[in-house]
Amino acid sequence: MSVLTIRSHRRYAMRLPVEVERDGGSNTSGLLIELSQQGARISNLRDADYVAGEQVWIQTADDTALEGTVRWAHDGLAGVRLNRSLHLPELRDLLEANRREVESVELQYGT
Repeated sequence: MSVLTIRSHRRYAMRLPVEVERDGGSNTSGLLIELSQQGARISNLRDADYVAGEQVWIQTADDTALEGTVRWAHDGLAGVRLNRSLHLPELRDLLEANRREVESVELQYGT
């Protein structure tokens, strides 16, 4: 028996370094690994203990700030629902920033 999951928004694989700021002002670096119009998944959060319902701001290197609410968190991963859905041009800009980041890393290592 298989289970079919229907998602409301398309998700995009990412590899974009970000800073996650808590409501209290503490920052943690992480890696944005998945993005949709309404949410994000962040990895590499190390020892930061996020809890469901906590307000956070996701800051990219190009100064894009996304405000959201932590939906779940465990083992250095967190799922964040964005407080405001991304418009398609905003999503496109973040995907382009991700492509530039990936290309610059690949050029460093000659691959």
